[in-house]
Amino acid sequence: MITDKSKPFSYRSDVVSALAEEIASSDEKVIVVHGGGSFGHSVARQYGLSSSSSTFNAAGVPQTRNAMYELNHLVCKTMMEFKLNPYPFSPFDILSRAKTGAAAQWLRGLLKANLTPVTFGDVSLFSDGFRILSGDLIVLELAKVLRADRCVFALDADGVYEGDSRVIIPELTPTKIRKMRMPPGDDATGGIKTKLEVAAKVASLGARAYFVSGYRRNEFSKAVRGLDFYGTVVKA
Repeated sequence: MITDKSKPFSYRSDVVSALAEEIASSDEKVIVVHGGGSFGHSVARQYGLSSSSSTFNAAGVPQTRNAMYELNHLVCKTMMEFKLNPYPFSPFDILSRAKTGAAAQWLRGLLKANLTPVTFGDVSLFSDGFRILSGDLIVLELAKVLRADRCVFALDADGVYEGDSRVIIPELTPTKIRKMRMPPGDDATGGIKTKLEVAAKVASLGARAYFVSGYRRNEFSKAVRGLDFYGTVVKA
């Protein structure tokens, strides 16, 4: 959504600017997690990297990571224009600190200092090889660490649709999501299927997950504030 996935390395600065402006005006303490878009995903596909399978072939790892850091730089640069004070960090900072229980304290310290933590999907070496750690799974980890009350997924759609129709499902539960038939995602990290699975787990933690269009800035703003909005809410 913040890139044009049909065009490699195409950054939509106007979209990010609109979202950044709404976050800034909300006065909410927000942590931003962005995906790879036409930066990371296009390179990852080229080298066969994904979040669902691993490989010990290191080809493509530096190129994919470089693409992600390039996109992160652009996102943070745009956020700075709206005085959001972005603080970019590797997702592995959370994973390592979570084991010691220091992650929540570290993140809350950044937020208290009027900084906006920003992280992103990345590539890591696991026991079975190199695999992408998706932004969606990072959202789940952050929800656990901070005991968040809501997570907002900004999409290039108005929410979750009913089957192949354009009818929005206004509300979902973890049980309903588990019963849904969802096709495999068409990107390197599972697409909407992974997002819904993560949303179900977020809801099971007691939080709410909001699916809203990133192109409808007013609706996005309502979701950030926890207000009624046009889209899909996932709750237990």
